[in-house]
Amino acid sequence: MLLLKSTCAQNNLNRVNAKLSTSLLRYCKDIRADKAFLDAGNSNRACNQNDLAFIFFNRYIDLWDAIVDPEANMISENTDFEGTDIPIPYEIPLPEKNMLSEAERDQIRDWVLEINMDGGVGNQLPVRTCEFCNYDQVYEASLQCTQCKNGWEPCIISGYPLIRSQSISCKFCNMGALRDMWNDFIGVTQHCPWCDSMQT
Repeated sequence: MLLLKSTCAQNNLNRVNAKLSTSLLRYCKDIRADKAFLDAGNSNRACNQNDLAFIFFNRYIDLWDAIVDPEANMISENTDFEGTDIPIPYEIPLPEKNMLSEAERDQIRDWVLEINMDGGVGNQLPVRTCEFCNYDQVYEASLQCTQCKNGWEPCIISGYPLIRSQSISCKFCNMGALRDMWNDFIGVTQHCPWCDSMQT
């Protein structure tokens, strides 16, 4: 997924990059969490997905503060991420130093405050309906339904769950992708990201 992100950046595949960055948040225990939330905020903002950018930037700012002073800035508020497969704050290892300066952090904070004042953002992650049990509050990017515990394979391009009605498979390796993500990616690269076979 990290390799695909650089391919998407090189090819200006902003929509795919936003989905990939969002999917990567479920691996915050294994990758650098502050960078993951910063990337997810930036890539969603680039696609005008301001609701998502707002939530992810808010968590980035929490992490920035916690890195500076872990004792004083324990992240206890996790309402935005309840019922998702994004790790809870105390499971996320904190890096020793921040990547951004205080001034750079303030630019992000100013955007968050400004967009909040404008009233143009919601503070809830997007949800969908589970195709197994019809529970209608499954976080859009989750690979498991919180209600019936059924799961989905991740799309090989975006990392989002492979919903049957929206899926397509590579005719060579048979790996699945979400149709709109496949069309975006193949339209530019002409190659399956999994097996690298030429797609026509």
